[in-house]
Amino acid sequence: MNGKPDIKVIGVSTIRPDQLDLGSTTVAEWGITGFPNIADDGEVHARFAVVAHPTAVVVSAGGSLASTSDKIDVQSATELTTRARARDG
Repeated sequence: MNGKPDIKVIGVSTIRPDQLDLGSTTVAEWGITGFPNIADDGEVHARFAVVAHPTAVVVSAGGSLASTSDKIDVQSATELTTRARARDG
């Protein structure tokens, strides 16, 4: 590992298709590459109990979840990842 956390980021959007680049722009600013963004028909939102936008959900390698509907930045994304990993215990 190069000092950065080993994470995969997938955007899930219910916004208009012409606005899908918003998530891609953010992860590019954070230095994350290979960011797929998919349109959700509701199934993903239901599975992760998303009730507000934006919502960030982290799924740890062990399958634990942590989520927030607060504004997300690099620090809060790192904290969210730490919370999900701590639940693997």
